[in-house]
Order: sequence, then C-alpha cells, then structure tokens
Amino acid sequence: MRYATSYSVMTATLTVTLLLSGAASAGQPTAIQKAELDQLSPQMRSQVEGRMTGEQSVRGILETMLLNNTSVMFATNRVVAVDFDKGVEVVEGKNGEIKAFPFDVATLAIKS
Repeated sequence: MRYATSYSVMTATLTVTLLLSGAASAGQPTAIQKAELDQLSPQMRSQVEGRMTGEQSVRGILETMLLNNTSVMFATNRVVAVDFDKGVEVVEGKNGEIKAFPFDVATLAIKS
C-alpha cells in the first residue's frame, strides 16, 4: 500500500509539472525561439508572430514558411533539418531525394 501511495504522488507531481511546462511554452517564446525571431527582418518577424497560436512553435512556423518557399523550386515533402547559423535548409522531395537549399536568414528567401 505504501508503494501505491508513493507512486500516486509521483504521478500527480509529474502530471502537474508537465501541464505547467506546457502552459509556459505556449505563452512565451523560449530563449532559442527568441534568438530565431531576432534573426528575422522586422517584416518577417511580424509575419511569424502573426501566425503564432498556442499550439505552434516558432520553429514549426519557420519550417513551414521555408518549405512553402522551397516548394516553388523543388516539390518538397518535408523539412529534414534547418541550420539558421549557416542559412541552410535540408528538405526531402516527393521522390525521397534529399536536397540542401541556402536561404537568407532575415527574409527566409531561398537563394538560387
């Protein structure tokens, strides 16, 4: 019985911690998200912030915008990786081909 009570307390504590951390992340951007936003031009930052809802992350919005920009040049399936320091995104095409595209970090425009 003693173990069951300890287990219940531990489960309740974990649940509360996860709920609170989720609420905090939905409200304010994390340090990494702030750094990603700071690299954008004022116009692009405004667009990203305008698309933010409680369920979306800054990274998710940026990846979607990059994917949309890349789709014009290369029919893409998904973003595999993004390196904001180097301004490179790696995408997977519909046929499974992997390609890297350089982009302007401030505007998210794909460089040719």
